[in-house]
Amino acid sequence: MALDPVGITMAEVGKMYPADFQPIGYDFAFGTDSMGRPKVLSSFQIGVNAVLTLLCMKPGQFPSIPDLGIDIDSYLHEYSDDPNIPIEIKNKLVEQCNRLDIIGLTINVTIEHMQDNKDALLVEITGTERLSYGNETDHVIIGISYDKLNRLYVKKVNL
Repeated sequence: MALDPVGITMAEVGKMYPADFQPIGYDFAFGTDSMGRPKVLSSFQIGVNAVLTLLCMKPGQFPSIPDLGIDIDSYLHEYSDDPNIPIEIKNKLVEQCNRLDIIGLTINVTIEHMQDNKDALLVEITGTERLSYGNETDHVIIGISYDKLNRLYVKKVNL
């Protein structure tokens, strides 16, 4: 299949993701959709990506906002021992999303005990009906743990 050399028009983006339903806006990604046209990310997808970025970012990476970032890697060895860690991570995520005007997301953080005696931190993100308009889903789960080589492992699943 040949790629469309014209790309995607703003009118088409407006039909897919009407401005009234995109409080965060939309963004063009470096990639193509199933039709070979430039991929457009909706507000919900941008919000999920922002949460992923906040989780992995270390505080101080943005000098102008030094407390931005969760540094999830620093929590992974202690969250199975302390039941307050998921609540702390959730509170930090909600506060930082509010600070960045990422609205319309409900975030829940839990610990899941896996079969291989490892624990995984699950970050469940649900978008409001308006925010998730035009998406195939309004519900995403991000699983964070360590792999067999003791490296950080992050997996995002659309439900």
